[in-house]
Amino acid sequence: MNSNAHLFEQMRGMHRAWLEKLREIRDLELDYGSRIMAAKTPSEAVSLCSEWMVKRMAIVAHEQRMFASSWARLLSDMMGKQSAVSAGLSERD
Repeated sequence: MNSNAHLFEQMRGMHRAWLEKLREIRDLELDYGSRIMAAKTPSEAVSLCSEWMVKRMAIVAHEQRMFASSWARLLSDMMGKQSAVSAGLSERD
């Protein structure tokens, strides 16, 4: 039972981190959206779009690495706990 609580807590942490990245993307979208709307020239708008996309892709890439790492850690923990339970059952036999 305790191991399940630990796994759910890890999943909760992953979810919180994911929500934080979504907030970061939303804030970036709002900031650059208003800056693009206020651009005085098409070249300024293009420059802002390029800057925006670079920052957005960096956030998304970081989020994907974090997500993959978190899931790998979670799966590793689950497999380790499953192996421990299996070993405990084998010892009883």
